[in-house]
Amino acid sequence: MPNNPNFTHHFLLATPNIDSGIFEKSLIYICRHDKQGVLGLIINKPNPYTHISKLFEDLDIAVTQSELRHKRPLMSGMLNPEVGFVLHTGQPIWASSFVVSENICITTSRDILHSIATGQGMSHFELCLGHASWQKGQLESEIANGDWLLIPASQTVLFQTDYDKRWQTVSEQLGVNFDIFSTEIGRA
Repeated sequence: MPNNPNFTHHFLLATPNIDSGIFEKSLIYICRHDKQGVLGLIINKPNPYTHISKLFEDLDIAVTQSELRHKRPLMSGMLNPEVGFVLHTGQPIWASSFVVSENICITTSRDILHSIATGQGMSHFELCLGHASWQKGQLESEIANGDWLLIPASQTVLFQTDYDKRWQTVSEQLGVNFDIFSTEIGRA
């Protein structure tokens, strides 16, 4: 692993070493990796208890897009689960947006929610509640320990692959068969 890796716009794929909790079989999108650490969003675990339209209703935002009645927010990490992040395509035109990579941004300001509710502003988005983060060097250590596999991210997986197929899709892209994956370290 290089001395100063940058995992921004990569997926982290949980290996069988992580066998419990929210990170088990998680696929995480790395939004930021800098000298302070890493910020990521779990992108394959929808909230089974609510829909985006219900969250918008609770925020007094009128929804005109019928598909929002079926779309679920993602449970994207244990940290700050009350904080929403909108992962989306397009440009950072809202009050609190930053670019992750070409044509992928994160926005945390409320103004984007009004655009989503009326179907304006972006072709693809995920509403993420909470986040995952690692201190400087922590994630690199977990990768070296075999807890995570790393692969460049793709918009297809981020926005067009069913939630329940994302982890398996990325496993297959890596050529990993977790049915025969060993968590034991061998010695010769």
